[in-house]
Amino acid sequence: MLDWGTIGVLIARGFEVLEDIINTLLVQTLFKAKPELASQFSGPLSLLVSLTALYLLLTLVAAARKAIGILLALGWGLLALAIVLTSLPTP
Repeated sequence: MLDWGTIGVLIARGFEVLEDIINTLLVQTLFKAKPELASQFSGPLSLLVSLTALYLLLTLVAAARKAIGILLALGWGLLALAIVLTSLPTP
């Protein structure tokens, strides 16, 4: 089982990998003339990218939560209606 320390180390390593990827992309594209600027901006850029991904994930979860809530309410309502209808006497 993973403990919180291991999870923290994995997150930090993933963040470092993301920062290295962004640094490489910046050196090859935007900062060809001044590659030393790529390392200056790769840290903040990788932080903003990861926070944006987290925000989008939470937004999607919130939207899914609302849809699941509607489905649950509809399901419970239909179940209650079915129970009531089956317990009515037949003529």
